[in-house]
Amino acid sequence: MADNVVYGTVEWYDKYQDAELEKVRYEQIKCSLDPRHDRRRRIGNLRLILPTSHIGDFIWTIYSECIVSDRVLNLFKDSGFSGFEARTSEIVRVRRLPKNERDTIPRIWELVTTGTAGDASPESGIRLLYRCPVCDYTRYSSFQEGIIVDAQQWDGTDFFTVKGYPSFTLIAERVKDLIVDHRLTNCAIIKATDLRWGKLPRPEEHPENFIPAEEGRPKTTCQLRTST
Repeated sequence: MADNVVYGTVEWYDKYQDAELEKVRYEQIKCSLDPRHDRRRRIGNLRLILPTSHIGDFIWTIYSECIVSDRVLNLFKDSGFSGFEARTSEIVRVRRLPKNERDTIPRIWELVTTGTAGDASPESGIRLLYRCPVCDYTRYSSFQEGIIVDAQQWDGTDFFTVKGYPSFTLIAERVKDLIVDHRLTNCAIIKATDLRWGKLPRPEEHPENFIPAEEGRPKTTCQLRTST
């Protein structure tokens, strides 16, 4: 286990693996100013295909969506945790699972983080680099010293994120304690201040990758399209 991991084991990644998605529909956001701002937003609930018969308390998709079992959701609710909403999800297939064990597939829920801590503390190095005037696409700088929360902007919820990093779910100490005490599986907890950027290109060093060369061209509204 890495030194900065508070809880979890690397073996879980190989044991449980990432879930695949079935029949996902997306809303396409098209930017008329810069096609590099084009992106998509998922529509509807998750339907999962699991690559292994090992099913953990947490399930993660290839897009980092977080799914929990009915047991975990009830633990969170009974503890009065805030800052999330549970959306109905379904496991439609489990590879290599014997037919006589299909009734063991648990009920699952997508855990969507709704809490916020606003802008990260400037000590993190995270700042807004660009906001598109047409489609509202935003790009933030990389973190230099992990993600440091500005306590004045945190809404006090147990699950929350900072602007620019929606896929990095931050949790309160009591959530960590519950996960550890109940030995929940397939979940890694790392101190936010210990996060490291690694060898990925830093956005602030390559603004040409997302800022249009000519922002003076006509600005029209963005377009929304639905696809499967």
